[in-house]
Amino acid sequence: GGVLSLDEIGELPLEIQPFLLRVLEERVVHRIGDSRGRPVDVRLVASTNRDLKQEVAAGRFRSDLYYRIGAVSIRVPALRERGEDVLLLVEHFNRQIAGKTGNDPLEFSNDALDALLAYRWPGNVRELKNLMERLHVLASNGTISLQDLPWEITVADRNGSTPHNDNPTAMLEAPVCTFEDGERQAIRNALAAENGNLSKVAQRLGISRPTLYRKLEQYGIRRGFV
Repeated sequence: GGVLSLDEIGELPLEIQPFLLRVLEERVVHRIGDSRGRPVDVRLVASTNRDLKQEVAAGRFRSDLYYRIGAVSIRVPALRERGEDVLLLVEHFNRQIAGKTGNDPLEFSNDALDALLAYRWPGNVRELKNLMERLHVLASNGTISLQDLPWEITVADRNGSTPHNDNPTAMLEAPVCTFEDGERQAIRNALAAENGNLSKVAQRLGISRPTLYRKLEQYGIRRGFV
């Protein structure tokens, strides 16, 4: 017994979907190299941010698998549709991350909170959580102001559009911080804060040591002290 949770099932490659369907239908799995099947009894909980009906119509998701997993469907509104839930989630992740790192929760200025409310959050709750983790690493004085937020958030108004600017050149010249830039800087800051101790750096960033090693190699960051 138990629960099998599949996150982003809509991303499952089409060629892999028949294998999942077979397991759900027969309730039997085969280990690699094992000639005998092993019975399984699990409840499947799957999530996706895609419209699976549209994916079926486009031929990217099997209709038989769609109906097999769709016994009970629950639609959770996107974060942009949930108004001040954003502030509740900010508080939740703020305290959660502070508890993991042993630091005090961050304080947010009113204009920073207004910007978070105005943003459309295309990456949904996961994007908000990632932002909170970055802010905890990059915060210099424990208080987050509007200037501490990524550029794409600070320019969003309540409708999720970019504010009007009579000088388009100024908009083009505005600094844009990509996720990779922020992640690279967060790792460097964590390395400096923990004197190169990779175990503490991984814990501070909320990632595993293997993931940290991969990120160090990806961004060409020298490890320093292990």
